[in-house]
Amino acid sequence: MNLISKSKARIVVSDLHLGEGRRNWDGSLNVLEDFLVDRRFAEFLDFYSRAYDEVEIVLNGNFFEMLRCRAVIDYPDIVFETYAVEMIRVAMEGHVEVVDALKRFMENPAHSIVYIIGEADVGVFWPKVQQELREKISDRIKFYDSFYFESGIHIEHGHQYEAMHAIDVKEPFKDAEMLRVLKLPWGAFFNAHFIQPLRKIRPQFYRVRPMQNYLMWALIFETRFLFKVIMQFIRMLFSARSRSLYPGNSWVTVFRIFSQAADTEALEEYAEILLSSDSVKKVIFGHSHIPNYRQFENGKEYFNAGTWTRNLSLDLRSLGAFHRLTYILIEFRGEGADPQAKLMEWYGRHEVIEDYV
Repeated sequence: MNLISKSKARIVVSDLHLGEGRRNWDGSLNVLEDFLVDRRFAEFLDFYSRAYDEVEIVLNGNFFEMLRCRAVIDYPDIVFETYAVEMIRVAMEGHVEVVDALKRFMENPAHSIVYIIGEADVGVFWPKVQQELREKISDRIKFYDSFYFESGIHIEHGHQYEAMHAIDVKEPFKDAEMLRVLKLPWGAFFNAHFIQPLRKIRPQFYRVRPMQNYLMWALIFETRFLFKVIMQFIRMLFSARSRSLYPGNSWVTVFRIFSQAADTEALEEYAEILLSSDSVKKVIFGHSHIPNYRQFENGKEYFNAGTWTRNLSLDLRSLGAFHRLTYILIEFRGEGADPQAKLMEWYGRHEVIEDYV
């Protein structure tokens, strides 16, 4: 009897940061929305749904943007369950085309979705948020709170290696004043009280990587804006001293947190440590927003899936503005053969026009 082998692939995307949508309720442009390529991502899913018999999509952290998604008047630095549910509903309503494409993808029973929680979509820890996603997309979504390991491939977002964004995955909740809340990383406070106020002045501010390089550049070329950055940072520090919900609110602790950033080089080093295990053949991260590939002497590989949002890199290895729709394609080529992984870029159909900002 002849057996027909079925083609199988795993696809990893990171850091899409789906927020409230490109347009506000009145039709005006939402300049704080990071994800601008709904149609291309839907086309991407439709293509791979047909390209292989069995496809697993790994949403490797920060698929939704819940800390910069404003479901109420201000940005959150405290997240309870009903608020998290409202934020995920707002994000899905703002990106209906993406949600419909995911639902369509999962209509094939051979396909699957793995969702790894990052620091920006930390609200997905709530059971009701996971239930909301299952109801809108598929009840077969599998959620992972830290990493996903399968076939010798370690997939992890990467935020756990950065003090500002690390999450207590073993006990993600706590009681505060008779209310069950998430134990948010310090970065949530930093986002609400530093990043977002400055983005209202300069929407591109958050997209610059690495931030320390930009501050040096601003010292010479954007001195006036740098003073605003410094003043906002000082206001944030004074405000932080009154907040007890975060892991450390003294100025010494804050500066220690800032000194432990997980940049591109640091993530490579952490990947090398993971690859020292005999069982790990490949490591895939996200988080840095900069796509990356490195092959080690023993043939083991490290990948960074990058992001589908716009970026301005001041790192010499990726200098300049770019918007590259990168992902990792893993192909399984039969029993006994190691899976083959590639860092890829999606082009899709050419868009004749699009919003400039």
